[in-house]
Amino acid sequence: MSAAEKIAPTITEPLTWSQICEFYPNEWVCLVEIDRIHPWGFDFRTARVVGHGKTRAEPFVQAGPWWDRYEMMGHYFTGRIAERPLRPQVILDNETRDAFRYRG
Repeated sequence: MSAAEKIAPTITEPLTWSQICEFYPNEWVCLVEIDRIHPWGFDFRTARVVGHGKTRAEPFVQAGPWWDRYEMMGHYFTGRIAERPLRPQVILDNETRDAFRYRG
């Protein structure tokens, strides 16, 4: 196998999110041709995988040859995120309490 064949760009057929998670468990993926249900939402019908790997950077390296063809790529993790998301905190003092008070 030549060096060119080893780094030849690959792309999957259109897959659902469930299929992507099944084929690439606990991996980062770069997606293209994302058929979104809502224009800027996460949910989509199908997408094609152009890169995947255990680190955040691996999919980008594999997706490199596709940057000229696709303006936008999605970058997602197929596993569970271990960190809890930050939650906003509000300190209630007299000033902020008055701001939240309903004035009908």
